[in-house]
Amino acid sequence: MSPSQGYTIVIIDSDADSVNSITKYINNLGDHAEVAGVATSFESGFELIHKKKPRVVIMEIDDDVDVSLARIKTVLERFPQVSIFATSGDKSSETILKIMRAGADEYLLRPVSETDLDSALQKHGRLWISKTAPEEETGTVITLFSPKGGVGVTTLAINLATHIHEITKRSTLIVDLDLNAGDASTFFNIKPAYTISDVTANMSRLDKSFLKGVITRHDSGVHILAEPQRVEEATSIVGEDIKKVMDLLGTMFDYIIIDTEASIDQRTIAALELSDLILMVFVMSLPGIKNMQRYLRYLEDKGFGKDKIQLVVNRYLKKGDIKIEDAEKALNHDISWAIPNDFDSAMSCLNKGLPLNMCSPKSKVNGAIKSIAEAMINLKSKGE
Repeated sequence: MSPSQGYTIVIIDSDADSVNSITKYINNLGDHAEVAGVATSFESGFELIHKKKPRVVIMEIDDDVDVSLARIKTVLERFPQVSIFATSGDKSSETILKIMRAGADEYLLRPVSETDLDSALQKHGRLWISKTAPEEETGTVITLFSPKGGVGVTTLAINLATHIHEITKRSTLIVDLDLNAGDASTFFNIKPAYTISDVTANMSRLDKSFLKGVITRHDSGVHILAEPQRVEEATSIVGEDIKKVMDLLGTMFDYIIIDTEASIDQRTIAALELSDLILMVFVMSLPGIKNMQRYLRYLEDKGFGKDKIQLVVNRYLKKGDIKIEDAEKALNHDISWAIPNDFDSAMSCLNKGLPLNMCSPKSKVNGAIKSIAEAMINLKSKGE
């Protein structure tokens, strides 16, 4: 929907402060959107929907979730063209999944923030407030890869995502594609109810509502599509499924960080091909440089240009035997960042299940990763 078409909204909410806050924001959108009516009960709200034929209904979820599920289904059976934004103070994944499966397009936590409402309107109505914004917009995808495991790729991915969200306050997702040995959920100290294998096992149901229900949100604000919980779940996931899932996720999040496994398979290739930027991570050792040479050559043969690949040295020691300039000469590729070796801080935060910016904000490793995040944000800004 283009901004010039207008955008009608009906609000069903018993809380006057909530109604005033939502209405104020929508009114500030000018001709792009309007509140066609407000109702304090579902019964009067249903009549408003029938009379005004809105594009969006922003509906308060009742304390009795089953009642709200029935109401959502009633609206959609009668008015299938309506997008429902459910608002609730319930953060439980079980409730969110029930509401989304009932047909709600968005689940907004109360009190509804302008950021969440703006994101919901943009995604479902393509209501781009900026006159220079494109009709279609997809998030920036950054994939982290190393040809060798155990070099800190997940640590970098987790903390890069948390910094990007902390700085921008924009929707940020980390996808754990290390399907055989992933541990993003461990780093965040969460036990997700659903994982990426639940998504790929239900490809026929793949849509935004379904994805909303299986993605976990961490206290940092970062969303996580977690790794499979059982080894056998990974074997059935194919590259084509990854492409379909990532294409849809790209319309839902501003930033997507992908943590991959240390092997080139069809799933990793799918992630690399969809990426705006690839961060190749290694440690400054002769085996590390040798492996990086091989994989840089392979990616070059596959058509990945140098402008898409940036090298990151992790656990770097300034007094080490191999200098940055020596590695750059051997690799015939610039090294964009060197993250200092601060294993103690990283491991302490991992054991606490906290990202560095929450656990060790003054550490050198946290500062280095924050610099990378700022560069990623600048990259997106230049592209907009």
